[in-house]
Amino acid sequence: MSSQDSSNNKPDSNKGYREDKAGPQGTLVFDSKEVDRMIAAEIQKLEDDGTKVPALLATTKPHAGTAFLLDYGKNVIGRGKGNSVTIYDPAASSTHAQITYYNGEWKILNLLSSNGTIVNGEKISERELSFGDKIQIGHTEFLFTLVDAQEDEEDDKAEINWMLAGSFGVAALLLIGVLVWLFL
Repeated sequence: MSSQDSSNNKPDSNKGYREDKAGPQGTLVFDSKEVDRMIAAEIQKLEDDGTKVPALLATTKPHAGTAFLLDYGKNVIGRGKGNSVTIYDPAASSTHAQITYYNGEWKILNLLSSNGTIVNGEKISERELSFGDKIQIGHTEFLFTLVDAQEDEEDDKAEINWMLAGSFGVAALLLIGVLVWLFL
């Protein structure tokens, strides 16, 4: 009977939680690495639907909740104003890191920053990225993920509508001007 009891107390690595570490009222306690793997798996599922675009989602202040959309090509991250991703973080270098999409792979490269670039808790010089990876640049943390492309398209539509309204306004003024000139 003792061998049967000991087998029930062994954690099942396929579940992601440990039954022998249940919290109050039977709350399951998950291993943080397993939670990270589960999040990454969910993000990977999003990739297949074609309506998402790659982004760095800031998880710390002052940028928390901001999604920095990434281009398929080169994206420089740092404090510099000309960067693809400009962050306000005194611990970040002006050109701190670069994320590049090439041959179907996303890679991150540390650009000789003084504080280094950290991916999933590990200081890196260069590394292939997967959706769900956590990236730290200076004191700013990001989640490499996919976001709805629709938000960006709505902004573009709003700009087009303003241009259209402005064009109609100029045309209306010209028409009124011509009519006044003809009849006076």
